[in-house]
Amino acid sequence: MSSGLRRLLGPAAALAILLLVSAGFYTVLVQPLIDDYRNTSDSVDRMNALLDRYRRIGQSLPGLEVELARLKQQPGTRDGFFQGASDALVAAQLQGRLRSAVDAARGELKSTQVLPAVEEGKMRRIAVRGQMSSSLAAAQHVLYELESASPYLFIDNLDLRARPPERRAESPELDPVLDVRFDIYGYVLAVK
Repeated sequence: MSSGLRRLLGPAAALAILLLVSAGFYTVLVQPLIDDYRNTSDSVDRMNALLDRYRRIGQSLPGLEVELARLKQQPGTRDGFFQGASDALVAAQLQGRLRSAVDAARGELKSTQVLPAVEEGKMRRIAVRGQMSSSLAAAQHVLYELESASPYLFIDNLDLRARPPERRAESPELDPVLDVRFDIYGYVLAVK
C-alpha cells in the first residue's frame, strides 16, 4: 500500500471503530435504560389512573352506606318467591302451575313427582319433576308460561324426545308428538 492510502485509512478505520463502539455502547447501555424509563412511565400513568378511580369510589362510600342502611330498614320483598306454610303446600302450588300450563297448551301431563327441598342460603328450593306429552309448539308454550310468570320458576334437566310418527295415509302428522321430562323449581324465603 502506498503511504498516502495508509494515511487516509488510518483515520477512517479509527472513525469506523469509534462508530462501532458508540453503537455497541448505545445498544448495550443506553437503549435498555430508555426502554425501562418508558415502561416505568407507562406503569406510573396506569397506577395514577387507578388511584384516581379508587379515590372516586371511596368518595361514594358514605352515600352507599346510607342507601344500604335505608334498604335494611325496609321490609324484605317477597316478589318472585312462593308463599306457603310448608314445603308440601309450595310443591302443590308448583304442581298446580304445571298442570294449568300443560292444560292451557293442550298437552297431556303424564306424571309429577315432588323432589326433596334443598337449603340454599336464606332460601329453600322446592322442586317438582314433570313428564308430559305434547307437540313442539305446545311444549314451547308450557316452558314459556312456567318461566315467565311470578313467583319465578326455573327449568332444569330438560329432556325432549320425539315419538316415532304414526303412518296414516289420510292424515299425515306434521308436528310430531314429544315426550318431555324436566324439573321445575322455585324458592321460598327461609323463616327467620
